[in-house]
Amino acid sequence: MQETHLVPIQITASLLPKPDMQRIDEHTAWPLLSRLPMRVTAGIPLRRFMVQDLLALKAGQTLSSEWKTTDDVPFRIGAVQLSWCEFEVVENRLAARLTRLA
Repeated sequence: MQETHLVPIQITASLLPKPDMQRIDEHTAWPLLSRLPMRVTAGIPLRRFMVQDLLALKAGQTLSSEWKTTDDVPFRIGAVQLSWCEFEVVENRLAARLTRLA
């Protein structure tokens, strides 16, 4: 398992988005910001799903949810919703395609 190293940074006014910015890569701190490691999550809420259900999962098993298959899924970095995405399979791997920004 690869070891994760977190690098603390101090958010100052110079790292905040500028009001007239149209794209994040226009920010003067983008070279630094673009290399920061972040944990992203794309999740579908499952009602009445318990730890015992998680422990009982087997390879290839599917779960049903009340989420409509036509609805995009929230895509977050920490507690902040960044965008919406949809899932698709690419070369036997599950991928998340960003569909729109939040």
